[in-house]
Amino acid sequence: MPYSVSRHRASRAVWRIIGRLAFNRITVVGRERLPLAGAVLYVATHRNGALDAAPYTLVVPDALPMVSAQLHRTPLGRFLFQGIPVARAKDRDRGMAADNMQAIERCIGLLQGGGQLLVMPEGTSTLDFKHLPFQRGAARIAHAAINAGVALTIVPLGVHYEDPTVWQSRVEVLVGDPVQPRPGDDVASIHRLVTQGLEAVGASFPSSDAQRNAETLAYASTLGTDASYALSLKHFERAMPENLAEIIQPLASIARKERLCLHQGVPLVPVLPWPLYALYWLVLAPPVVGFCLFNAPVLAAGFVASRKLPDAPNVVAFWRMAAGLPVGVVWAALSSTAFALVYGLGGFAIYWCATIAGIGAWYRFRKLTVALCNGLFHAGSIPALLHAYRELKDRMPHGRTV
Repeated sequence: MPYSVSRHRASRAVWRIIGRLAFNRITVVGRERLPLAGAVLYVATHRNGALDAAPYTLVVPDALPMVSAQLHRTPLGRFLFQGIPVARAKDRDRGMAADNMQAIERCIGLLQGGGQLLVMPEGTSTLDFKHLPFQRGAARIAHAAINAGVALTIVPLGVHYEDPTVWQSRVEVLVGDPVQPRPGDDVASIHRLVTQGLEAVGASFPSSDAQRNAETLAYASTLGTDASYALSLKHFERAMPENLAEIIQPLASIARKERLCLHQGVPLVPVLPWPLYALYWLVLAPPVVGFCLFNAPVLAAGFVASRKLPDAPNVVAFWRMAAGLPVGVVWAALSSTAFALVYGLGGFAIYWCATIAGIGAWYRFRKLTVALCNGLFHAGSIPALLHAYRELKDRMPHGRTV
């Protein structure tokens, strides 16, 4: 499919909607590092399957991505995943072909014209504790573009999900420092720059346990603050000081012993009198309940798909959206029509107000439910948990940067 500006804009608009439906909030950390003009090669980590397109589209909407040929098998896929298709080895094994040499020429031509290109050098996504090997394709493209006279800037992007497998989680995209390869740099030198940039914005750990501990501490350290989850995670990637590692021990021990409710792996508790939490919970409950009642088939479709279809954690969110979105479009059309016919414009407004308000309240409602559950039924654990959280915040460094 030839590139079309109008189709690209339409696809971006759809991805913004998908991003709002799939995630509670998408935050860009280091937006000031994004170049304002010129040819740019964005190299990005690949974590959460095809849904990585949502946060990256928000951050670099004008960048044309290299995409797997498997995403262009259908008209819908070609519309959603506007980009330059390439066939990976596993794509070819599945019978999907693409002219990779022509794709690379298109990439170089795009950069020669002052355009922006997005490449994910891992080639496929993973939620594992460490990166997949970074392939040299991005470095080869950059090398060819520089030899063609392009003044190229390379910018690394890292995507970080609080919990990539749940609906309406939060996500941050960390923008790294731009680098400009010099004329004469070979592919190996440029690949080192790409690798260093991706390691600076991504997070890699020695084990799954280390990853879980870091994610728990990073999330806990942001509670009640405006601190960045991504930067907190990077802090714990670089070093897990013994005094901080010790904090997670009582948190985990208390949570297991008391069977506490968890949010993102953390046992939340009220920090203010629990009646205030209960009042806020009662304010949020009606739109959430209304949303669930009015859209039960959509939620059911997403839930079943997320349990039955994924073969790995990195595609759980994708399958939930792949099933829930088309069902949601059909169901919303039918429900809107039915409410309008039975109750007039007021019924139409009630359905959409409840749906939009319920989606917006979902994340906060879940957190409040967990905190209230622990506050009401496990009140004896609150002092120890609050002490652990205060210790964590006091020992976190201020002004964290990449």
